[in-house]
Amino acid sequence: MNLQGKTVVVTGASSGLGEVAARRLHAAGAHVVPVGRSAEKTAAIAAELGTEPLTADFSELTEVRRLAKVLLDRCPRIDVLVNNAGCILSKHTVTKDGFEQTFQVNAVAPYMLTRLLTERLRDSQGRVLVTSSQVIEGRRQLNPKNINGASGYEPYEAYADSKLALALLTREYARRHPDIGVADFHPGVFLGGLARELWRERLLASGPLRGTVQRFVGTPEKGAETLLMLAGTDAPLHGEYYKDCRRTDPGATAEDPDVAGALWDVCAHGTGLPL
Repeated sequence: MNLQGKTVVVTGASSGLGEVAARRLHAAGAHVVPVGRSAEKTAAIAAELGTEPLTADFSELTEVRRLAKVLLDRCPRIDVLVNNAGCILSKHTVTKDGFEQTFQVNAVAPYMLTRLLTERLRDSQGRVLVTSSQVIEGRRQLNPKNINGASGYEPYEAYADSKLALALLTREYARRHPDIGVADFHPGVFLGGLARELWRERLLASGPLRGTVQRFVGTPEKGAETLLMLAGTDAPLHGEYYKDCRRTDPGATAEDPDVAGALWDVCAHGTGLPL
């Protein structure tokens, strides 16, 4: 796929991987629509790209629905949807929509946004790219009937469960919509804003420790390479998982069709979308 003149929507574009990817996609000739939670940061990257920013807080599903409507109104074509927004939270929080917040932001919101944009993606012969994580590889299976458990909440466990759920939903979407290209990818580990609520990560990402830590982790620039490859390739995508620009096995739990189907139904009920 030649990115020249293509419309690419990037969520989580106000910092980290999304910000870098937005710049790289723009440099490749794409018309990038940056979406972020912070109005100030999103406006800054949008001004740099010469476009209009869109803001949405994925902890509120009404915001996701509003975002989808604005995108459909503004974008006659959507050639690539990059579901990149995500978070890690320090404590267990249930949103007013009834989902644990990490799970909602990382899995339910992108599921909902993608479904609401499906017809536009199909008409554009577009594709969906999803920022995943290597934590899904070989992970224990989650229980679709118990996705909000507060007992023994641990931030990284909640994050890993949400990313596994997103991987399952991505593959279920690919099965249900074989005419739309779909893939997810691990962008690497790097210092960024994802874990901004966790004191340990704030400590590592700032001050005298940052230089030392940086030598052992990747960068958003490196992480964006797989995204750019998937956005620009003409190869068909059918729900595969990529790492370092290569197709990789995500593990059996991330490809379980029974769990994926059950999780799809849970998210459909929770978002008010048809099964």
